[in-house]
Amino acid sequence: MALTVKSTDDQAVLDAEHELWATTFSYIKSMALKSALDLRLADAIHHHGGAATLPQIAARVAVHPSKIPCLRRLMRTLTPVSRL
Repeated sequence: MALTVKSTDDQAVLDAEHELWATTFSYIKSMALKSALDLRLADAIHHHGGAATLPQIAARVAVHPSKIPCLRRLMRTLTPVSRL
C-alpha cells in the first residue's frame, strides 16, 4: 500500500513539473511572438518576397550584426509556433 501511495505522489510531482514547464514555455513563446511583432519580422520577410535570409531580415529590421545570433534564436523559437 505504501508503494502505491509513493507512486501516486511521484506521479503528482511529475504532473506538477509538466504543468510548470508547459506554462514556462507558453510564456517564452508568447514573448517571442511579441518580439517578432515589435520588430515587424513578418514585414521584413514579406519585403524579400516571402523568403529571406537571416542577415536580410536583420538589415531590414535594423538589428546590429552582432545580434544576429539572438535573432536566430528568436526565429527558431517561433518556428513551431507560427509561420512568419
